[in-house]
Amino acid sequence: MTEDYEVTSSVGAVAAGPPEAARVGARILEQGGNAFDAAVAASMACCMLQPQSTGVGGYVLCAVVLEGATGNVWTIDSNSIAPRAAHENMYTILPTGTIDGINENEYDCNVKDNANVHGSLAIGPPGMMAGMGTIWERWGQLKWPEVVAPSLKLLEDGFPFGSTAASIKHLEGVIRKFEATEKHLIPEGRLPDPDDIWHRRDMEKTLARVAEAGWQDFYTGEIGRKIVDHVQATGGILTAEDMSEFKPRVTEPYSTTYRGAEVHSAILPNGGLSSLQILNMWECLDPIPDDTVTYWHQFAEILKLAWRDRLLHLGDPEHVDVPVERLLSKAYAAGRMETILQFPDSVDQLVPPHMGDSNDGTLHVSSADSGGNVVSVTISQGGAFGSLVTVPDTGVILGHGMCRLDPRPGRKNSVASGKRPLNNTVPLILRLPDRDVAAGMPGGRRIIAVNARVAQKIIDFGATSLEAVSGPRMHMQTNEPVSVTNELPDEIKDGLIEMGHEITTVGGLGGGIHCAEYLKADDTVRAGGNTWSAGVT
Repeated sequence: MTEDYEVTSSVGAVAAGPPEAARVGARILEQGGNAFDAAVAASMACCMLQPQSTGVGGYVLCAVVLEGATGNVWTIDSNSIAPRAAHENMYTILPTGTIDGINENEYDCNVKDNANVHGSLAIGPPGMMAGMGTIWERWGQLKWPEVVAPSLKLLEDGFPFGSTAASIKHLEGVIRKFEATEKHLIPEGRLPDPDDIWHRRDMEKTLARVAEAGWQDFYTGEIGRKIVDHVQATGGILTAEDMSEFKPRVTEPYSTTYRGAEVHSAILPNGGLSSLQILNMWECLDPIPDDTVTYWHQFAEILKLAWRDRLLHLGDPEHVDVPVERLLSKAYAAGRMETILQFPDSVDQLVPPHMGDSNDGTLHVSSADSGGNVVSVTISQGGAFGSLVTVPDTGVILGHGMCRLDPRPGRKNSVASGKRPLNNTVPLILRLPDRDVAAGMPGGRRIIAVNARVAQKIIDFGATSLEAVSGPRMHMQTNEPVSVTNELPDEIKDGLIEMGHEITTVGGLGGGIHCAEYLKADDTVRAGGNTWSAGVT
């Protein structure tokens, strides 16, 4: 089930899940903050309210932002980096079928003790706090304590466990192996109910420290020292140098045009390149309505091509050779589409080697203001609660960025010292003649396809934020079957099957999509989004 919403404002608007995080961002705008302040405050509130999805110790913040005053677009890559001591043989590889989870699903292997997923060997420098701090420092206009204050208020008042309760229950057996994590997530020794009020007292102390000392304290100050000391005491390889040297990258984004509109997304090793590739290939075809079998057939065939390129070529360009310029070129897209153009009704039945799948553990925030500032931020803990390592007396649950690197040696995304892991975050900014739009969503590998379709609906069909987030979804990787949501009409699914597609119908693909738009004609803002029920597939 989903709940769709849309708001308009003469000041600014924020779209995010959980809803209270969006309200935090809205109050920041009311206090005189801009879209950057609001996005940071809403992201921090997400860290308080839904730590299974993200946290101040989460491994990645990935954003694309538009400066209203200059028209410049930037990407912020605050992706965790493998510690200096990391190397491609640091994990012991086991056969599949021994431990169900990320390694089995994504890498077709397992790792002894699940060491790249849970525990201190899964931890690199956390990107989340540095990403929030960098956005605020470069573009915010409120004082830092004012941006932190709403999250401190949430902690002081307490709030229901909500969906976090189900995540705790699901991982209870692992949580209870980590004393500080058990104390923080199961504070009374019993599994919490969704309606139980949670007081994250240790996190409250940490956030008060961050508000006073600044976000850099998380890396070079008192909090940073606590993180390093605990990780090293429990078998990890993270050092004070790894923390102090960690800096988000602020660069020009990857960009393309789609039927005349500008589309901007995050640089590698984030996921934007693949969504832009999909749009480049889609542009080779004439626009057709999305209530036809042909539309969904074309979409499925394009996804196969994009995913084969993604899993074959992509990694951290500072460590492996990635032909970025070629993959983003219109000529390359045209070449990839030649077979589809010549044989439009053909279904590609090639079955490449198994490439796995991924889980969901992410949130997204979009914001815009009447000054034309537009912000798209995707934030992630990785899998639920990340590494499950909580730094004692801080409430900081550390992400597991190391599990986003392939534990098997000799591959594009294998572990290496100082390497950034390939991930699926795809924050988008679209620039059209009448409006600028921020869009994004959580959902693991499903983000690639669904976000591309959101952009296509906005540009080809003129969809508003509300219209863009609604409707059927499709996901597939290198080969059949194709996953589609229940909203896709039976007659279209039947038509796809008649063409030769193998169709799997699911309740949901990814999480809620959140969009925010700056409308140029009257300097107003519109935001829309939806909230998907927990446990979507």
